[in-house]
Amino acid sequence: SPPAARPAAAAPRRKGLDPVRRVLAGYLIAAVVVGVLTLLGIALLGGSLGPFVVLAAVVVVAGLISRAATARLAGASLTDEDRVVQTMAGGMLVICVVLSLSSAVLALIV
Repeated sequence: SPPAARPAAAAPRRKGLDPVRRVLAGYLIAAVVVGVLTLLGIALLGGSLGPFVVLAAVVVVAGLISRAATARLAGASLTDEDRVVQTMAGGMLVICVVLSLSSAVLALIV
């Protein structure tokens, strides 16, 4: 009689996130950190140059983060959920730039 069939061993599960999700998670975390630092910079940096320093820093950092994430995600097939996370992170960076820009404009007016 043939030997009893053994169930096939399950494929080993990888721990952690796949590379695309890891990049997206880092992108979103970095955008949130920039948002917090933008608010802290606007609140804590006084003087007439404070808002402009925050604006310059936010524009540079947001550009670097966005460029790095875009380069790492180039050619990757993104699911709808991945695109939502990418849009949220990009939107957060845009909000940071607009907020720091409005702070700088208000510093000019007041």
